[in-house]
Amino acid sequence: MDFVPPPLWLEKLLKFDLKERCHVYSVCIDNYYCIDCKCNRLCYRCDLDHIDHNTLLIFKYDGQSVVLVSEVSKYINISNIIIEDCDGDKVIFLESKGNPSVSRCEACSSCDRLPIKFCSIACKV
Repeated sequence: MDFVPPPLWLEKLLKFDLKERCHVYSVCIDNYYCIDCKCNRLCYRCDLDHIDHNTLLIFKYDGQSVVLVSEVSKYINISNIIIEDCDGDKVIFLESKGNPSVSRCEACSSCDRLPIKFCSIACKV
């Protein structure tokens, strides 16, 4: 099977930094990503301007950026990626976890407790 590069919006999403402030509302931290605009980082106030767009909520869990399975699974195939439980929500890590336990991620050699191929979206793509 030939390598298929990830879509542009996904490449930009994987570089998302939750520490950056909104360019419109400087008191807000950007934690939404607009898939339709392919590069728009949004705070909760700006997200209202993109109400008809496909957006993803990004937040920190266990010190790393995650997305909700219910949201991201609409846009990419998340099979073989470890799904974590975060206060009742199912989430997937954006980047390599680097957290040793039992089995290894095929891409980054990070370990985890489940025999699933990848620890994050970045490792899968």
